[in-house]
Amino acid sequence: MLVEVVKIISDPLVVALVLWVLGDIFVERSGVINLALDGIITAAIATAFVSTQNFGYLISLLITVTITLAFASLFMIFINILHAYHVLTGLALNILFYGLSALIGLRFQQSPSITTLNLNSLTLASISILTVALTWLILYKTSIGTAIRACGFNPRAAEHSGVKVWRIRFLASVIGYIAVGIGSYIYATVYRGGWSQYTGRGYGFLAITLAMASTWHPLLSYPITLAFGYLYTSIYSLQLLYGIPPDVINAIPYIASITIVTIVYSTPLHKKLATPRALGEVYFREERAA
Repeated sequence: MLVEVVKIISDPLVVALVLWVLGDIFVERSGVINLALDGIITAAIATAFVSTQNFGYLISLLITVTITLAFASLFMIFINILHAYHVLTGLALNILFYGLSALIGLRFQQSPSITTLNLNSLTLASISILTVALTWLILYKTSIGTAIRACGFNPRAAEHSGVKVWRIRFLASVIGYIAVGIGSYIYATVYRGGWSQYTGRGYGFLAITLAMASTWHPLLSYPITLAFGYLYTSIYSLQLLYGIPPDVINAIPYIASITIVTIVYSTPLHKKLATPRALGEVYFREERAA
């Protein structure tokens, strides 16, 4: 049992998923519905792949994080400065980022695969555990984290308390998308080692679902993500052992995610954890005249 736990904790796909979930928690804790996440992850994976081929692993990490932050900044400009609707903006930008991922990959790739980066189990497990701990410390033990959570709970009250809502939301997106960029880099260089058109599409929506299932709490998100990761990485073993049809096997992780969300939101747990009540609210600093 312990061996299985260690294997899941150090699985590069699970580590990447943990980082994506934690990155989403930062953004959505500030009150922004982060639907652009899926497109940004897809583009970041393509960036990590081609930049590794052209510049090596270390430079590729820096490029991937930088490009990820640039895409996230575009998203936040629409949300914070242009006051666009979160859902429509996120879905529209996803289409743009999917196209950019194909353009980046097809234009700059030299071959369909790379030599995967060999990180040992201790390193991978440490990355995920330390990121979870750091996320919890920032959100719950620092003034910045308090401001982020205040913006997601009641941005107008936060503004009256002296918090610059748009600045805090930008800061939350920067912190969150650094984690997203690193997760995308790990997925491309440590886990997959190859790229095809739209590689990674769907993982962003999965990360959003897992963050929601954990009520955007980093400590709760970790076991939920690990449980999903175990189901996701074990589906073919389950098929061989029990002869379950492939379609049912592929649906098990997603059914588990929906079940977790249902359980959490049908109990008092989500109220005790102070979920972001202003999530998706288009915030204006001044009330507009009717």
